[in-house]
Amino acid sequence: MNKKGSHVGVVVSFVIFVTFLIFLYTMLQPITVKERGREYILDYLTLNLLGEATGNLTTMVIHIDEEVNPPFTCVQLQNFNQHLDRSLWGNLLFNDPDGNEITYEERNNKIYVNTGTGFSGILTVYYSENIIGEQESMSPCSPHETNVGYIRSFSELFGTKMYELKDEYDLNYEGLKAHLGIPEGTEFNFYVLDGARKPIISAEMYKIPTDRSVYVEETPIQYLNEDGNMIFGFLLVKIW
Repeated sequence: MNKKGSHVGVVVSFVIFVTFLIFLYTMLQPITVKERGREYILDYLTLNLLGEATGNLTTMVIHIDEEVNPPFTCVQLQNFNQHLDRSLWGNLLFNDPDGNEITYEERNNKIYVNTGTGFSGILTVYYSENIIGEQESMSPCSPHETNVGYIRSFSELFGTKMYELKDEYDLNYEGLKAHLGIPEGTEFNFYVLDGARKPIISAEMYKIPTDRSVYVEETPIQYLNEDGNMIFGFLLVKIW
């Protein structure tokens, strides 16, 4: 038996095998890098969309110390303009101690809140340019000083800003891409889904192609709608 020849054959086979692996790695590496690049773009786009849909929300606690007695069914908040800029009075939400929304009226540079007869305690006020307060006309109200407790501001996702993003997507897609920092050659759609994953907002400029890889990311979110209700859902982003 020619052991030397057998040994040479094994070495040659090994060299061919290693060469094949190097060739395979060389061919696949650009694809792997490209895929990772797309994944980074997807993450970056998702974060930017969430950032664009975020706004400021401030809460204020008001103490109504004296009970609202008949014939009054509402309170007139005195000196309210000392605590909140007049330009935001149309963007208020009032909640009673149980968290139920109650209506108010902005009239003659004063705020009237529909507390109902017998009310005393805490009113919580939410205000932001991204919500719309529920107002209704009221009869004369019991005057009360605006005794303000803590005031807190924080960031929140808003449904109104998501609709603004959808409008900009429809009207100025290329401009929105540039604003979000999306590179040329990358396209995207995004959707806001409800808790059952049914679309509430669909931003689709182009149909998703069948000849390219599509990258998808779904992020659980909670946001305030224009009525101040907290909504749970998902942000779905697709790029290709």
